[in-house]
Amino acid sequence: MSHPSTVRRPAACAFPVLALLAVAAFVAPAPVHAQEADENVFHDGADLPWGEPNNGMQYLALYGDSGAGGAFVFRLKVNTGFELGPHTHPITEHMTVLSGRFFVGIGETLDRDAATEYGPGSYLAIAAGVPAYMWAEGETVVQVHGVGPLRTDFITPPGG
Repeated sequence: MSHPSTVRRPAACAFPVLALLAVAAFVAPAPVHAQEADENVFHDGADLPWGEPNNGMQYLALYGDSGAGGAFVFRLKVNTGFELGPHTHPITEHMTVLSGRFFVGIGETLDRDAATEYGPGSYLAIAAGVPAYMWAEGETVVQVHGVGPLRTDFITPPGG
């Protein structure tokens, strides 16, 4: 079945793709505003405590700590120019695109022609150890959740 938002889905894509967790694991500070995982959590959307912009990205911890064991939820807000090269994680990742245009591909080399565009409401998941890459066009917000600890292993380390 073809989707209008599909640029092209690689044949090797047996799993829906997600890799935004890599950003938080690699560049985000420890969660500042997340509640402990055993507490009830209620966040009013109008008063979310987004972190300060850092390299064109804002981080918002909602629940738990992605770097520790247990469940976690966070959001990332990125702008055009955001790009994360091929990497893997030791856990299965889950992501929902809340706004914007988010492009994700599977493979050890960033290939814009092989990536798929995802818009608001899209849900993606990628199995542990599967290499993925992504970028955004326009302001994009993605909510990420999983069961940590989360670590990012780049195929080619940034700057390398």
